[in-house]
Amino acid sequence: MAFVAPQCRDDEDGWGPSSKGYGKEDGETGIEAIIYSPFLKTDKFGRAADWTTSGGKYNRNEQRYQREREMQHQRDFGGGGVVQSKQQQGGGGGGSQQQGGEQEPTSSFNFFENKEEEGSFSLVDTSKGGFQQKKFGGQQRRFQPGGGRGFGRGRGAQDQSGALGDQGIGAERERARQMRKQSKKQQQWSSWGFNRNDRNQVSYDASVEIKPTWNVVEQIQLSAFAKVTEKIATPTDAPETLKEFGALKSFDKTIDRITPKTERTVKRLTQVSSLNGATASKDPVMVELGKANASANPNKVTLMTTDTTLAAIMCATRSVFGWDVVITKKGNTITFDKRPRGVVDSHTVSETAQEAISDDKDNINGAQKLAEEATLMSAAYSAQVASEEPEVVLGGERKVPVEDAPSGVAYRYRKWQLNDKRDAIVRTEVNGVTESRGQNALLCARALLEYDSKVSQTVDWRAKIETQRGAVIATELKNNSNKLAKWTCCAILAGADLLKLGFVSRVHPKDPNAHSILNTQTFKPKDFAAQINLNYDNIWGALGFILDVVEKQVDGTYILVKDPNKPQLRMYKVPDDYLTYQFEDQADEELDI
Repeated sequence: MAFVAPQCRDDEDGWGPSSKGYGKEDGETGIEAIIYSPFLKTDKFGRAADWTTSGGKYNRNEQRYQREREMQHQRDFGGGGVVQSKQQQGGGGGGSQQQGGEQEPTSSFNFFENKEEEGSFSLVDTSKGGFQQKKFGGQQRRFQPGGGRGFGRGRGAQDQSGALGDQGIGAERERARQMRKQSKKQQQWSSWGFNRNDRNQVSYDASVEIKPTWNVVEQIQLSAFAKVTEKIATPTDAPETLKEFGALKSFDKTIDRITPKTERTVKRLTQVSSLNGATASKDPVMVELGKANASANPNKVTLMTTDTTLAAIMCATRSVFGWDVVITKKGNTITFDKRPRGVVDSHTVSETAQEAISDDKDNINGAQKLAEEATLMSAAYSAQVASEEPEVVLGGERKVPVEDAPSGVAYRYRKWQLNDKRDAIVRTEVNGVTESRGQNALLCARALLEYDSKVSQTVDWRAKIETQRGAVIATELKNNSNKLAKWTCCAILAGADLLKLGFVSRVHPKDPNAHSILNTQTFKPKDFAAQINLNYDNIWGALGFILDVVEKQVDGTYILVKDPNKPQLRMYKVPDDYLTYQFEDQADEELDI
């Protein structure tokens, strides 16, 4: 069948369709045969056809443009814009002619159907409902592109992309309201991120005054400790116990049953100078054991230290506040000491919290005052919970031959073989015993401090310790990560079977001298170490890293200082009699008092 080209007529009178019409030579059909809609130069053209969504999704001002076109059409041609007939208002399809038979002007791109075709025409609704039936029953939410939250998404977005289409001024106002709401939410998130990243930074003072005559011999980034590991020859939980001293009392089991409703007052301690005993170089038992090990192993390095000092180095990556350790190297003997007024033994509060606490020395909620309060309170708690008879004497010697040894604490001197070239002798301490499966189990007791839940922005222990115990513990793990890690290290080094954590709160937030026990939790040190991600190989690797640095130095005295405002350690060379002067200054201060 040959192709017949359509006929194209030229309008001699002007531009536009011919008055004779198309399709018939006699022009009987006239201009009515042409689907034509007048338009102006100011009209904006969009998509010719879009079967997926309404134009409002691509142009939010489509409704305004539509109204402008109708108003302009009304001014130019008369009429009332889009006129709906009774049939259309009732849902039927009919034409829209006036009674006189004259056709009304139509809005842009609208045309009317032939009445003869209405009988065979049916409207098919292809839009999906808000819920869709599953194959095997039940209902599932209809998928919305981009999720169900925010502007233009979810079940309320059919006015943009569903079958409802344009719903007039009300829908436009709703969309504007949603946009303002979304914009406000974005501003809030932006403000939160800005305040979080650029919050007021607190500059803390160093734990020791750095003299201008001190020379920096080594500078260590704490990030270097993150991946160092060392497999020691002696298992962490199976060292050799060289000597034991002290008498331990039994744990008061009624402490485990204390609740906020039955809180118990903590017996206050007033002495803070002799809570942790003498340092390693002033401990006669430690000095004797160190000399004996150096004589028996002349080719090995012998390290002497206490558990709290060693824990500070092992957990250095978690620390934020400043601390310092005095290091003495003499031949193959290395000693890690604490200064008399050092902060290694103190219990910091909210050290790793998101919001930095004040460094005001006179503020009861400042870092220094809180550390002193928590140290005294924890020692008082440890002495109070282990106060029952009978006593258990370790090593057969009730008296501890160490100056300033705290009462109710037993010392255990233990030795670890780090490798073929190093041994470590550590003085550890335990606070009491308790019966477990018919045997005496050693325990370490420590206490966490709640000073003011509104200031620290944490949960109120008195209200949540029973119903949300997990949330309270998780908050403390976040705000006091370094302190809890050091306590766990000390318990593991001491060979304690249990770790008792007491939750102690101020009786009144404004009174730092009165405290009450609200609850006590019991943990196994090994399990708790796994819970707080304390890796044995990593903590021994941190110690090995520091020993590598010290062994490279000449004999003398050094001080390892943690920068209070940077994750950094610095090692300074100090005079050899530095530690002696420190103890003499402390004695003079005590005489003045």
